[in-house]
Amino acid sequence: MKQKTTVVVGAGPYGLSVTAHLKGHGVPTQIFGKTMELWQNMPPQLCLKSIWSASTISDPAGDYTLDRYVSEYKLPKQEPVPLALFLSYAMWFQKHAVPEVDQTYVQALSVDGRGFHLDLADGRSVKAERVVLASGISSFAYVPDYARYLPQTLAGHTSAHTDLTVFKGRRVLVVGNGQSALEYAAMLYEEGADVEILARDVVKWHNKALWDKSGPARHLIYTPGDVGPPGINWLVAFPSLFSHFPEPIKKPVHSRAVSPGGARWLRPRIEGKIRITEKTQIVKATEQGQGQGLCLELSDGTEREVDFLMLGTGYVPSIHKLSYLDESLRRRIKETQGFPVLSGSYQSSVPNLFFAGILAGKTFGPTCRFVSGTKALAKRIAR
Repeated sequence: MKQKTTVVVGAGPYGLSVTAHLKGHGVPTQIFGKTMELWQNMPPQLCLKSIWSASTISDPAGDYTLDRYVSEYKLPKQEPVPLALFLSYAMWFQKHAVPEVDQTYVQALSVDGRGFHLDLADGRSVKAERVVLASGISSFAYVPDYARYLPQTLAGHTSAHTDLTVFKGRRVLVVGNGQSALEYAAMLYEEGADVEILARDVVKWHNKALWDKSGPARHLIYTPGDVGPPGINWLVAFPSLFSHFPEPIKKPVHSRAVSPGGARWLRPRIEGKIRITEKTQIVKATEQGQGQGLCLELSDGTEREVDFLMLGTGYVPSIHKLSYLDESLRRRIKETQGFPVLSGSYQSSVPNLFFAGILAGKTFGPTCRFVSGTKALAKRIAR
């Protein structure tokens, strides 16, 4: 591969979008990774939290939208958006906009003179002038200390579980009060598991009450990207603008925009059906016998005996969790709390090394966590 090639690492929505935009600008580009791998490993009955207008992967000409996909195949427009529909759309997007995805993992990335050197899992090596890291969130799954050393047969993060039918008839405690925890709890219950939700705070529901009451004006109140409540949503809708906010403003705005809660369409599947214990945390988790379940000591002084502990505990992004980054390269990346400090073009302190997706969130805000964020990010990086 020629030295002047740009390499994109990761083939999820951000990797695909960035590659499509780079190609649109005539930039020689190669993309590595399993297409939509994280999404492929999610339970098939899952639905997207994002609304329809926020679920299109961006390409430079706007040719491959979710609307065009369902129109071309005469499919119904559905909300909430089923994962199966979004996945089939994403694979259609990849086929048309980025047909040349190399389904090989990058094993090591280092600086090589004035460029970069990449070692691939199949033994090949690649030189590149620029690299865009769009690695997704799978390596950032957060596991609390009390569960870190428990066997996978007794505890695991939601991201590690695809087939929930195996939990039928089993006692499952789901930890968390965000969309992932709540939706997994609903799906487990519907698969026949005995489920309880344990939340360290009050479970909240994003009801979008003003959407129903504001008529045509709803589009002035709610952004197409649908990140954050009214008011906050417009502050985070423009990543370049958000990047100029002072830190004392950024942090509370970011936190409010992605505060834990469930989508309103999920609420009827949980309330009155699944036990919810709020403002309570696990203090200690002890394995019972030889894989016979867990005894959980809770902060309210009670105990639970369960067959499995499902962790909907979210993700904690950090460049230190990207195992393929060479240590000398990692040390050159200026960071704050594990996030790379980025310029207005999403470039790190290492020249020609760019970050896309969740790791860009510290600089550019919470839209970098969602599919809707692909448009602004991919356009800016390509330009």
